[in-house]
Parts: sequence; structure tokens; C-alpha cells
Amino acid sequence: MYVTPENERENLYYLKFKTSDADGLVKYIYGDIYYSRSGKLNKNGSIETKEGGYYRLANPNHPQSGYRPSSFNRGNADFNSIVEKNKYEVLNSFRDSMQNNLKVIEAILLYAPTIISLLDNNHIFSFDENEIERLYELTVESNYNEFKTKVDFGESGLTATQKKQLFDLSRYEVFLHFEFPGKKHWYHYHSEVDAITGKIMSEFVEPGQQGLVLKKTLYKTLCSGDAKNDIQFPFFTSKNKYKSKVFSSEELKDLFYAIDYSSKGRAIPGTDIKLIVLPRGEGLTEKDYLDFQKDWNEHKLSQSISYEDDVLFGFVEKEKDNDNIISFDLIFCKKRVGITSPDTDLIEISGIRKSKIKQIHSRISTIAETIDNKRKDTFNRTDKQFPPFNIEKAFRFILGDPQFDEKAKRVEFRESPTLQSHLLKVLPLIYTENYYNDNILLPYFIRNCEYIVRMEDSNFLFLRYILLRYNLQFLFNIQNSNTDRMKKITDSGSYKLGLLLGGMAKNLSGVINSFEKNYVGNLTRRIATLSDFIKLKNEIEQKLILHDKAKFTFQSSYDLAQLIKDFSISYDKEQCAFGFFEGYFKPIPKKDTSSVEENVENNV
Repeated sequence: MYVTPENERENLYYLKFKTSDADGLVKYIYGDIYYSRSGKLNKNGSIETKEGGYYRLANPNHPQSGYRPSSFNRGNADFNSIVEKNKYEVLNSFRDSMQNNLKVIEAILLYAPTIISLLDNNHIFSFDENEIERLYELTVESNYNEFKTKVDFGESGLTATQKKQLFDLSRYEVFLHFEFPGKKHWYHYHSEVDAITGKIMSEFVEPGQQGLVLKKTLYKTLCSGDAKNDIQFPFFTSKNKYKSKVFSSEELKDLFYAIDYSSKGRAIPGTDIKLIVLPRGEGLTEKDYLDFQKDWNEHKLSQSISYEDDVLFGFVEKEKDNDNIISFDLIFCKKRVGITSPDTDLIEISGIRKSKIKQIHSRISTIAETIDNKRKDTFNRTDKQFPPFNIEKAFRFILGDPQFDEKAKRVEFRESPTLQSHLLKVLPLIYTENYYNDNILLPYFIRNCEYIVRMEDSNFLFLRYILLRYNLQFLFNIQNSNTDRMKKITDSGSYKLGLLLGGMAKNLSGVINSFEKNYVGNLTRRIATLSDFIKLKNEIEQKLILHDKAKFTFQSSYDLAQLIKDFSISYDKEQCAFGFFEGYFKPIPKKDTSSVEENVENNV
């Protein structure tokens, strides 16, 4: 047993054995194994563990009997069916060896991170009961060191229940490669692979008059129907279903691989939307398709979403200027729920030229860089590295559902129906340069600002406001309109009213403890109309006099009175609120920025 060198890993593949589109049993027949576990600590202290990849360990307590055995034993019936008529030597030998070593193999899957660390120290494994217990204890110890600040287990020793909880927090991915004689891979044995492929195909098709016809749904609505499935067309009898679509054996194999290729994509964080990108061009080869998708799929063995990761335009950055690829098809899907349900196509954009996509991406990148420089100027630090702007994150900050995280002590922006539906509306417009106006952004920006003021520590409000504010400006600036949306707002009379009043109100933040939460955090309720705004102005001026702060706001108070007197245009409470926040959250002096800078990364 050893760790496969990195330069050999690109040749590693695993077999998915599915006998229908909704087959969730994850049966294992043959070949290498890809397995993952992800433990999650929920807010209520409970622990949720999920298995991933394409193998499942035994689960004797599962409510459904079919899911209790491990993937190896779930595949026994199908394996017996495959070798019933032809005793495939390699396949039989492999299964026999696997059966004899199943306890060891599944122990490797279960304790993979600990085993890998011991391998680095040239440890020789016996996998007896004592060593299995030691692997368990080492895993618990490792997880305890990682999570001890997040889980309170008291001062005394860990109980058996607590150890099990810590073990269930394991998070890892492992690929188990079996080396055959001559350093061959499992897929080099063509007769075995053909037999397994034939078994899979036999579950989907039946012989027809002119070839093979589908009897199960293979891809979304692609099915000819059977006694249990609806026939696709009215008055369409089963004996005529070959007229729907008929395949040769090779065509059907090609279809299986094409469907698998075309269903791989990237999830848009904060939503259940998946983006699938398919290259198009003249004379594209298998290598062209595989090279393009190498870093662009959801099944990578090592995924890490970094600040720099751009789901929406990452495929442009990673594409290696293949001259054969001239355009792309973009498909937005609703991600499957579990393994038994297929993705649902929502929107498709066909034939976007590669040159056009690169041009759009370049424009957006330039805008992001310009706004990032303005953000740095606001913090009086031009050398500070902030997380770069990207579209999906900006929309999540503005349209996501704000929720206060008790442990992190800050507001997080979570998935929301508004965010999801709006992304589906505007992303096609962005990709086609038709994103001209977006009236929903400012009201939701104000909503999230108010929520942050009500819920967060006042020491970080400036930071949080600035981060939201520049994400709003980023979304304004990427619009394809010739009108400067931000300038149009800041030139409005309503904005100017709010700007003056916000600057005046800032003087009360340090002398009235409840002012921020009650007034600034509920601002739009108090300025719904111009009359309401004047009422709030008078109230703030009275408080300034009461707390001996009016001497600092005399000129602003006079200017505001004159502006109200001459105000003859339509009043907009969102524009006014934006102006108020701009005046209230004025950039802090340079000497006060150090504590803010230390918390930038922790507050995005």
C-alpha cells in the first residue's frame, strides 16, 4: 500500500454502476474506488455525516433494507448475473480477492486520513482489532484538536458518545487504486468492462424491430416507455416505441458517456443552481472535450473554493486557448436532490462565441479592479489585499437572506428564493450583454444594511457597510447601460437629503446607546414619506441640542432646511436611506483602521 504519485493520478477512474436514472443504491462491481465523508457541526450542536463519491459503507440501522449492506454486497446480485454465462477470469479473481480483504479495504476508506499520515512515517499495517481501535482513537484525537474550540466536551475525559461524535466530524476524500499485474488499470481489461457495460445497458433497453429501444428514462425525458412508465405520445402503443428513437449498441454506449459528460458542472454557491458549460467547435476531439473539463466539473478529487474562484467565468480563465473551441453552450440547472433525482434544466444559452465571453469577462474584471482600488482608498490602505469581486458573491451579499450567526457573531447571507430567481433572470442577460437596469438592488441593499445595524457589534458596522456598499457599486457598474447608475442616485435630491441628515445623526451614535439599533437599523420605516423624513430630522435635531452636539451640526442643519424648502421633485425613500448611510458611515481616520483591517477577511 502506497500513495499514488501525482503524475499518475490523471489516469485514475472509477466505475459508476447504475441500472436506472434514479438508481441510488451505489452498487460496486469492479475497479477503483472514490469515497468521501463530510461531517458537519450544526448550530444546535448536532452532527450530520454524509458519504460521497461512489461507495457506501455498511449501515445496519438504515430503515430500508437495500441500503444496509456496503456497496460491495449491494452489487453481488448484478455481479452474479454478469458471470452467469461467461466466467470472466479477471473479474472473478478481483471479486474473490475483494471479498477476502473487504474488512481491510473498508477500514482504509473509513480511516483514510489517519492511515495516510501513518504511511508518511513508513508504518506497517496489520489491520487487526487492536490496530483498528488505534486508528479510531487517532482519528478522534485529530478531530478533537481541530474542533475543541467549537465543541464543549468539558474538562474530564471523553465519553464513548463524545468520541463517536468527534469521529463523525471527519471530512476527507480518498481514491483507492488497485494495481493489476504489469501496472495495468481495471479498465485495460476490455472483456470485463464490456460485460459490465452490457449489464448496465440491458437494464435500460430491450431489442426492437430495428435496434435497441429505451425502456427506462436515461436522460430527463428521453424514454420510450414500458408498462410502468408513461408513453411519451398520445395513442402511442408499446409495440411502436422503436419509432420514438432506436439505437445501435455502439450509439447507446456513446450516449451514456455523452450524458455523463454533459451533466458535469459547477454549483453556484448559496443556491441550488448548477452551471454546465459545453464547448462547441469544428472537429472537436475526445481530448479537446476532456482537456476542457479537466478543471471544470463537480467530481474533482480535490475541491477548494477560494476567494479567487469564479464559478461564472472560471471556464474562460481555465480554457487553454484551444483553437478548435469557438463557442460555448451554457445550461443552468436545478441541482438534483440526493442521488436518485436528475438535474432539471432551467435555462440554456446556446452558441456564445468564445471571443465574446472573453471580452465580457475582461470588461467585468477591469470594473472589479477599479472598484477594488476605490475600496482600498476608503480604508486608507492601497497595499491591502481584499477578496476580489465576483458576480455571484456580490448578488449574494445584496439579495441573500440575512441571518445572524450566533457563533460567528455576525450576519451571514444565505440562500433565498429572491436570490435564486434573480440570478436566473440576470445571468443570461450578463452573458449576452443585455443587463441594462436592475431596480431590485438598492431596496435589498438598504434592507441588508438595516439588518446589519440592528444585529451586529457597532465596532464593525463601518467595515460591513463598506463591503456591502462596494458590492452594490460593482453590480451597478457591470450593467451595460450608458447611464452611471451610482451617479444618478448620488445626484438625486432624496440622496442629498439623506446624506446631510446621516452626517448629523453620526454625532449621536456615541452618546445614545439605543440610537443605532432603533433609528438607523429601522431607517426606512421612519422616512417612508417626505413628511416622515422631516419629522425624523426634527427629532434628531432635538436630540443633538439635548446632548450638546448641535454646535457640530449647525451648518448641516441649515443646509438641510434649505434643501427641504426648495425640494420640488419626487421623493424616494431608498435613495434617501442610501444617502443617510453614506453620511452616517463616513470613512474613519487612518489612525483607526488597524483594528478594522484585522477583521476584513473574517467579515466577508
